[in-house]
Amino acid sequence: MARASLSLPKHPFFEKGYALVLAASLAFATSSPLSRLARPAHPFLIACCRVALAALLLAVFDLGGVARAFHALTGPQRARVLLAGALLGAHFALFQWGLDETSLAAAVSLVSLEPISVVLSAWVLFGIAPRRLERISVLVATAGAVIIAQGAGAGEHRLKGDLLVLGAVILFGLYVASARALRDVIAAKHYAPLVYAAAALSLLVTLPFVPQSSSALIWPLSTDSILAIVALALIPTALGHTLVQIGARTLSPSLISLVCPGETLGSIAIGLALFAKPPSLIEAVGCAVILVGASLGVISQRS
Repeated sequence: MARASLSLPKHPFFEKGYALVLAASLAFATSSPLSRLARPAHPFLIACCRVALAALLLAVFDLGGVARAFHALTGPQRARVLLAGALLGAHFALFQWGLDETSLAAAVSLVSLEPISVVLSAWVLFGIAPRRLERISVLVATAGAVIIAQGAGAGEHRLKGDLLVLGAVILFGLYVASARALRDVIAAKHYAPLVYAAAALSLLVTLPFVPQSSSALIWPLSTDSILAIVALALIPTALGHTLVQIGARTLSPSLISLVCPGETLGSIAIGLALFAKPPSLIEAVGCAVILVGASLGVISQRS
C-alpha cells in the first residue's frame, strides 16, 4: 500500500495535496456509474462484494500486520470496529438500493451531503457544536436536498430512492463518529481492511433474506456485472478511500473535504458520457445549491 511519505514531483500542485484530492475525487466519481453498470446484480450483493474484495486487496499486502493490529485491540475496541463495519456496510447497501430507485444525478447530488452528516453527528453524539458558517452550510445544503426532492416523479427520479440515499448519508455520519475513538489506536492501513471485512460480514448474513427479482439478482450474474463489481472494489473503494486516509494524516480537513463535491461533479459527468442522461433542471439547481452548502462547510474548516 502506498504511504503518506510517497515521493511526489516538486510542484505546488503536488506538494499542497491538490493532485491527491483530484485523484481521490476521480476515483470516487466512478462509484455510481459503475454501480449502474453492475445491474442487474442485487444492490446488497454489490455492496457486500465491493467491501469484501477491497478488504482482501488491502489486507494481502500486510496480512501479518493486520492480524497483529486486530489482536492488539481490546474487546471494546474490536466491538467498535465491528460496529463501524456494520454501519459502513449498511451505508453502502442503502446507497446502492437508493441508486436503483432514483436517478443517478439525484443520488450523487444527495450523497454530497455526507460532510454535513459528519458535522451533525459530531454535534449530536459528542457535543461538538458546529460553527456559525457550518450551521449556514447545513441550512443551504438542506435547502438543496429539498429542491432535488421536488423533481421526484420525473423520469427515473423517485422520492423513495432519494430517501434511501439520505438514509445512507445519515449512516455515513454515524460511521465516522463510531470510528472516531479508534483513530489513535490503530493505523489507517490496518483499520481499512478490518472495517471493510466487518462490513462485508454484516452484509453477507443479510443476503439469504433479501428478496430477488429480475432487476435485483443474487446469482447468476453476467460477466459485465462481475467486472463492474470488481472495478467498484478496486477504484472507488480500495484506491479512493486509501488516498483519503493517506491525505487525512497530512493535509487540512478543508482540502480533503473537497473530494465530496468533486465526486458529485465527476459522477454526473461520467454518467452523462456513459448513459447520455443529463440531470433535469430541478436536479441541476438542487445539486448546485447542495454544492454551495458543502463548499461553505469546507471554507468553515479553514478558520
